[in-house]
Amino acid sequence: MNTDERTFPAKLLLFGEHVLLLGATALAIPLPAFGGKWAYGRNRSPYFEKMLSFARSKTLQEVLGLDVESFEKDLHNGLYFDSNIPTGYGLGSSGAFCAAVYQRYVEQPELDPGSLKSTLAKMEGYFHGSSSGIDPMTSYLNLPVIIRRKTEVELANTPIWGANPPVVFLIDSTLPRSSQKLIDWFLAQSHTASFARFLQQQYLVAHEAMVAAWLSADVSAFWENIHAISAYQWNHFSPMIPETLKSVWEKSLDHQQFALKICGAGGGGFVLGFTRSVAQIPILPAQYIIHLPLETKQPAMG
Repeated sequence: MNTDERTFPAKLLLFGEHVLLLGATALAIPLPAFGGKWAYGRNRSPYFEKMLSFARSKTLQEVLGLDVESFEKDLHNGLYFDSNIPTGYGLGSSGAFCAAVYQRYVEQPELDPGSLKSTLAKMEGYFHGSSSGIDPMTSYLNLPVIIRRKTEVELANTPIWGANPPVVFLIDSTLPRSSQKLIDWFLAQSHTASFARFLQQQYLVAHEAMVAAWLSADVSAFWENIHAISAYQWNHFSPMIPETLKSVWEKSLDHQQFALKICGAGGGGFVLGFTRSVAQIPILPAQYIIHLPLETKQPAMG
């Protein structure tokens, strides 16, 4: 058992929302602003019963080399997962928990990325019915992960930007999400001739160019394509844009001081933003809660 009390970060699907289901390139990154770690408490955690059920589940029993007996014993002794990752916002709260369980209780960790992803996917599937494994893998490795052609995974290098790197921010829509409905909507749309043509001829071209520009730190190409993606999502992905942020999104297409795009499934939770400078964020109305998630200990703005 590994008792190293490290923090397991949240994850952000920076690029690839929905289109990764079609085989497009996706990039998931760890978020140091949110995370969780093991702790002991005198009072029983409100999640004790759920964690205990997980510890006793057939899912964990089938993970080779996982010391489930020690996990259950530690839970009875007051162990809990102390996390500030928002739930229901697509930041991988269950993924971070599964990563923490795996790191603490596995005897021989998987070294092959594909095998690791598969094992973690099975673990997280306990909570969601199915899982790609990307969320817990990103949290476990605490490194950016690239997904290609749905199943191929590789570690990504952090881009080395020169002056004025893009600033990533999150806007809280304050609305709940209904992920499966939006995923079903997107998949249904992708089977219609006109939407499929738009995806292949316009959206995916800009998407792949945007991801490549980010990974190579090509500033001009990145901004050209992120603004294109923002406009495409506004025009074609309307059900995925939270109602509370539609006016801000529409205005951003004109002033282009920042670019907004869907975060995860969309519809609620966070919206993802990119700007050239933190100084441009305050043009957003004051009622919006803004996070700078790639900065550790960064207070919310707004």
